[in-house]
Amino acid sequence: MSALDTLLARPDPAAVVREHGPDVYRRLKRIFGPRADVDDAYQNVFVEVLRSLPAFRGQARLSTWIRRIVWNVAYQEMRLQYRAASTTPLDLHPALAGAPLEADLEQRDSWRLLYVALRELDPRQRLVVVMHDVEGCTLKEIGEATGRPLPTVASQLAAGRGHLARNLSASAALCGESAPVTLEAESSSATLQGSKP
Repeated sequence: MSALDTLLARPDPAAVVREHGPDVYRRLKRIFGPRADVDDAYQNVFVEVLRSLPAFRGQARLSTWIRRIVWNVAYQEMRLQYRAASTTPLDLHPALAGAPLEADLEQRDSWRLLYVALRELDPRQRLVVVMHDVEGCTLKEIGEATGRPLPTVASQLAAGRGHLARNLSASAALCGESAPVTLEAESSSATLQGSKP
């Protein structure tokens, strides 16, 4: 393949932003919560995508490659938030955003508490919990995307779920409610195989 063919085969940057922008934005909203301001993270994702696009060799689908960049940018943002101990609450679960007014308020409060509790997790654990339980990735996919060994990913998921459950119980106790969400903080052989527990 000639240098000209290689250049012509590369994705057009404007087309990449146009085609993948909506998915990146939705993914960031799922990670940080529908009420979170994700504009800076969105820009950071595409700064990294456009900077790295000339090195993209097509060994993975472009959407998969961009998704990994989203996770890396989200992880860096989580680390900044964790250090700053931001108190801005995250709001409703995406499935409930824009729900009719007669939607169950208890369910809305449960999801709000879940997002608030997620913010208190260590960024490494938070990323694994979000990737697995919100994004629906297998542990194998998470390990490949983050460069972490499968046992480490499984351990971080179990620890993150355990901390999240404790955070939810503490938040619910402060509000005089029962814990809104139950998460199992256990690791199984299926987990280590990369399937969802």
